[in-house]
Amino acid sequence: MELQQLRYFDEVARTQHVTNSAKKLNVAQPALTQSIRRLERELGVTLFERVGRNVRLTACGDALQKRVAPLLAALDELPEELAVVAGQQRAAVHLAIESASGLAVDAIAAYRLAHPDARFVVTQEASSRRWDLRVRTVRAESADPRARRFFERIGIAVPAERASQEPLPLSDLADEPFICLAGSRTFRAVCDEACAHAGFVPRVAFESDSPAVVKNMIGLGLGVGFWPERSWGGLDDSSARLASIADAPFARTIEIAPTSGPLSKEAAAFHGFLVSFFEERWREPSPLCS
Repeated sequence: MELQQLRYFDEVARTQHVTNSAKKLNVAQPALTQSIRRLERELGVTLFERVGRNVRLTACGDALQKRVAPLLAALDELPEELAVVAGQQRAAVHLAIESASGLAVDAIAAYRLAHPDARFVVTQEASSRRWDLRVRTVRAESADPRARRFFERIGIAVPAERASQEPLPLSDLADEPFICLAGSRTFRAVCDEACAHAGFVPRVAFESDSPAVVKNMIGLGLGVGFWPERSWGGLDDSSARLASIADAPFARTIEIAPTSGPLSKEAAAFHGFLVSFFEERWREPSPLCS
């Protein structure tokens, strides 16, 4: 087994999508597929099985990923740790941003205005990488007493001519083209469940891994889409309006949680700033009607 093979395997295991992994790794999809197949031949087991356009880990693949992920993470952290020991740089704050990514990145930018030497390492998930702070959507109250939770309703962005002061039944949008986040996102899962409860599967016209792209396309009136009231802010374009959804309850809870271990001085300072930054946004008037 080569280190590159294991890195390729780990990336596909985390995304469960060969095409997206190839783009992220900046390699051709056939080359990535052949690398995985060579690894399977060397180990004598099947690591992935296809599910539609995606893949998922087999039992053997899951076992390998659990062993490989922490090893790769430790290797990736070595240069930073050695530089910190040598006194060449400050320790970085490791963030796992799984929800409210735009707001979390705005917080990083604001923090660095006052602390230009602050360093950050950001990932989109926390399952296999070291993290100091995690921002994610939770389905229930967390048992972690150190976690800070922020509740927000989810509305719907519709063309301006369809806007109304009254809450809009979700079932009325069954035939509309939806602009959505990619299916791996927790926010997308929450929205799909709401549509299922209303008796339909959303007709997806476009989906993206980028919340910014989804937000901009909805804001331009290119389709309808779900819109969290606080973390995404207001609409920037007059061709669309935000409407409340009559099918209650439709909301989510965003959690900011520190790692279970002690935080570094840098991580602890940013943790307090991040919570305050979210609190300030939550104090602003909601763009959704009551």
